Amino acid sequence: MIKTIPLSLLGVTIVKVIMPIQTNIIQHQEYTSKKVISIKADIEYFKQKENAQNNENIVQNKEIKNETQNNVQSYTTRMTSYYPEEGEKQTGSGLEPKDFEVNEHGWFTYQGKLVVATATTYLANQGWRVADGVHLRKYYDEITLNIDGVDYRAIVLDSCGSSMQTDRVDLYVSNSQYVKDTMIEVKE
Repeated sequence: MIKTIPLSLLGVTIVKVIMPIQTNIIQHQEYTSKKVISIKADIEYFKQKENAQNNENIVQNKEIKNETQNNVQSYTTRMTSYYPEEGEKQTGSGLEPKDFEVNEHGWFTYQGKLVVATATTYLANQGWRVADGVHLRKYYDEITLNIDGVDYRAIVLDSCGSSMQTDRVDLYVSNSQYVKDTMIEVKE
């Protein structure tokens, strides 16, 4: 003889069996999601670490090139200008126009030296690509610029993104009427 089980009892049994399985599936999905997020975070961490190491290698290679190139006393490059009205109110070194004097040409000076922006190790360390042959400098490095046949001492107080590709020197001037765009000789 076949026993019949009331459906209401069967439903309770099914629910008792299905509920733990469903709970386990949900817990497993949450665990898997957390693992995926953790793995993605690990991948991002290692990518950033690899990029930082690559950038450090680039900077070290450029510094070695610069040490080799220091045997060469001078080179010719383009000098352009920038000024506060372009939105450049503070230099990368943290100094501002109020910290500078203005010479007879309308150019900013700091401790008697022209204020310039160049390709810098700061930008290289931030991941900027550095073209071959570009001279990397640090803030407060000093160079001599021969502008129109006159030697001027200059101090690097800012970074110039374009210089990372072109090796130009960007002169900080007091306003647009003193902008200068010319070829100069840089003496190390």
